[in-house]
Amino acid sequence: MKITCLLLDDDPLVLDLLQAYAAMTEVLEVKATFTDPLEAHRYLLDHQVQVLFSDVTMPHLSGLDLVRSLREPPLVVLMTSYPQYAMEGFNLDVCDFLLKPISLDRFLKAVNKIAGLLRTAQVPAAVESGDALSGWGSFFIRTDSQFVRLHYREVLYIEALKDFTKINTVDGRTHLTLVNLKNIEEQLPPGMFVRTHRSYLVNSARIESVSNQEVRVGGHALPLGQTYRDKVTERIVNRALIRRQH
Repeated sequence: MKITCLLLDDDPLVLDLLQAYAAMTEVLEVKATFTDPLEAHRYLLDHQVQVLFSDVTMPHLSGLDLVRSLREPPLVVLMTSYPQYAMEGFNLDVCDFLLKPISLDRFLKAVNKIAGLLRTAQVPAAVESGDALSGWGSFFIRTDSQFVRLHYREVLYIEALKDFTKINTVDGRTHLTLVNLKNIEEQLPPGMFVRTHRSYLVNSARIESVSNQEVRVGGHALPLGQTYRDKVTERIVNRALIRRQH
């Protein structure tokens, strides 16, 4: 799924950096770039993009005022060197706020968030099940000195370790990343993964069996915490084809 975007910053060097980042994602399709917010405003009146990456402090028109001026703005990611603008930005329902200088990993996190929001908006409610969602999209993780793309359907389960999170995939590989389990869970599409234990997050479509104390996924027996048992059981019962008749 390509995500169309517009890049706006009055610093050409920042625009060059953003274009390089966008190319690395292989997901973003840059439709236009502008250093002048008034030109960007005119473009948005006649063209549609899914995401606007905009600087906040610019001559003539700030990024905040630009968003306010649009009747139906796209998803917005604001960028600035001044964190005090964050609250005002989020009051405008922007989806993310990037502090300069913008690192590649933080940019990719924003892209993952945007992709999740767009997937949620595009999947019809009638098919919002683990099976329907299990093939949707991909996300990036940082492991060692590189960024790795993983498809959701490839993930068996995600495990919290002391300082890392370990992602286990169907082909037997593991990927360690310095992001905690809670942050990963918040960025995954809703309904696709279920927490089975404070240290485990499981791909719902990959669950093979559930007992009182464990969940089996991909041949692995994972603990089922009492706190999460009802939610996991409910997920399984809702997807069962054969139910006991009352």
